[in-house]
Amino acid sequence: MFLQIFQLMPQTIQNILVPGTIVLCLAALLGILIVIVSHFFQMPVNEKKEALVAALPGANCGGCGFAGCDGYAQFLADGSTDTSLCAVGGAACSAELASILGVAATFAEPSVVRLLCQGTEDRTKRRYEYLGTLTCNAAHGLLGGPGACTYGCLGYGDCITVCAFHALSGKNGIIQVDSKACTACGQCVRMCPKDLLQLFPRSAEVAVLCKNTWPGAQTRKNCDVGCIGCQKCAKTCPVGAISMTGALAVIDQTRCTRCGACVKVCPTHSIAYLEPALENNSAN
Repeated sequence: MFLQIFQLMPQTIQNILVPGTIVLCLAALLGILIVIVSHFFQMPVNEKKEALVAALPGANCGGCGFAGCDGYAQFLADGSTDTSLCAVGGAACSAELASILGVAATFAEPSVVRLLCQGTEDRTKRRYEYLGTLTCNAAHGLLGGPGACTYGCLGYGDCITVCAFHALSGKNGIIQVDSKACTACGQCVRMCPKDLLQLFPRSAEVAVLCKNTWPGAQTRKNCDVGCIGCQKCAKTCPVGAISMTGALAVIDQTRCTRCGACVKVCPTHSIAYLEPALENNSAN
């Protein structure tokens, strides 16, 4: 019956219908084959890993050292018990991961990013007018940037662009960190060409906010708040938490007792309180 109807059709329709029917049959056959193959060769679902991925915040920031949350979840599913690597999720996330793994939770001390520079536009000056691409990495490639202090913050905001948590902003020529919004993911730390953004324990109260290792006289010419290597802080610290790296003072945060003696004696105020509230409390 169908053959008779087909033979009565015009030749042009036959020429279209035949290859179309063949293509449809092939497509149906391939579809059946795909279903059969996927059934026999499908990868088993790792339920533990899926649960771990669901417990992670999904920020995919890389702060844990892996490419994203999926990579960290796989690391845990493969046998690791270190649940402290997700800075974004914090203690609550660590506890949930540990519960899924059936292990005791491990917690890292909460951290926050700090900018080791106070060289605002009114405290330092420029060596030349920079007319290139307005990124820190580009400017840094031209004699360390236009700033008089070649160790100082360039302020073009490469770090701002990679911060997924809107914890960074620019003001008066340097970067400002909103410690409440910072999750310590470390993306900005890796982006800064001058290594001025560093992770500190949230418990840290004072730091040397400078990375300049020039001799004191040269520092004074280029920045009002740079460390001049006078060593007053090191001599004053009652617990020996301050050492010198050339002309730069460095505070060992694991030994610092937060007494504030170094802040009081620093002639350039390069050693400062990390939060305004702490400074106000000390003054009171």
